[in-house]
Amino acid sequence: MKIVEVITFLGSGGAERFLVDLSNELSKGNEVYLLTVLDDKKDPEIRNFYRFAIDSKVHYMNLGLPNGLSYSNQVAVKTAIEKIAPDVVHLHLACTLNYCAWATLSLAWKYKIYFTIHSDLHNGYDRGFVKFICNTLGRFGKFKLACLSNKNYTDFKAFYPHTAIRCIVNGRAPIEPTECYSEVANEMNSYRHAVDSKLFVHVARFHPVKNQSLLIEAFNQLVNEGANVDLVVIGANYDCEDGIKLQQKANKRIHFIGAHKNISDYILNADIFCLSSDYEGMPITLLEASLAGVPAVSTPVCGAVDLIQNGVNGYLSKDHSLEEYKKTIIKAVEDYHSLKSNAMIMKDNSPYTIAECAKKYMEYFES
Repeated sequence: MKIVEVITFLGSGGAERFLVDLSNELSKGNEVYLLTVLDDKKDPEIRNFYRFAIDSKVHYMNLGLPNGLSYSNQVAVKTAIEKIAPDVVHLHLACTLNYCAWATLSLAWKYKIYFTIHSDLHNGYDRGFVKFICNTLGRFGKFKLACLSNKNYTDFKAFYPHTAIRCIVNGRAPIEPTECYSEVANEMNSYRHAVDSKLFVHVARFHPVKNQSLLIEAFNQLVNEGANVDLVVIGANYDCEDGIKLQQKANKRIHFIGAHKNISDYILNADIFCLSSDYEGMPITLLEASLAGVPAVSTPVCGAVDLIQNGVNGYLSKDHSLEEYKKTIIKAVEDYHSLKSNAMIMKDNSPYTIAECAKKYMEYFES
């Protein structure tokens, strides 16, 4: 089968990481094209963040288009897809669908078109081109959705009752140490204020939906109250105005270390993973933590409520309040050894592998 995976560019987000993993896995038995829309020579450190991870069997193509939903951009996307002549067009992210709107509307009668949801329904997927195309092409079975968690699926099925939707939980390639593992181990240990402190890691770009203000305020208060914890924050965009303000509020046990490509080394050297989001689909970084056998704490968002078994391999806060989130962190510290033991056992029987995920996508594509 000839498959084209489409996204705006390969930034440092979870959707981009997943897309590369899925393309690599699908290429083991199919002809796979990974098509990025926006010019990857502009801000290459940002737009090519995960390009290094693309397997040689995957055909990478960049259209080099400028920002903006112009008619010429729409035509360029349509022309590129027609030139590939795939059996399946697989789109990711609402912003990508904006650039592919004309191609989707005009080519849906010729090719199978699928769209994977990477966030909460109300985070851009209940309006605009997504809503229009679901309510038109979706009604004719010419545009199909894939959701990343059971809660995600339930929400979308209720909102788009006439569009074909299937729940395919995200997967991730094996979490393995890189050649930098020992160096990172020393680095991570340097962030512990005490030998026996519990080292938390948060991996996410700075963004309002990630609610890092809750995360930082919680750790600020916990440190002031004498908790034996440290926090490492990994991700891009913390150099923006609001990101700098957040860093200035953080106490000395919170360390912002920027974006890194060898995330596996940092997660493997952490004690507990933490997430503080307002909205999610199925967080790739949370999957990485689970596949590394690292317990997690999170707000009760999509994906996290499916992946974390409360009190078994981590804890979910009751709500998004500061007090409840602090309580969740404290419980994770108190029960760390049992959580860690369970997380290590569960990782070996995880349903969240990219091989299992790709298998389900192929069944969907062939249906």
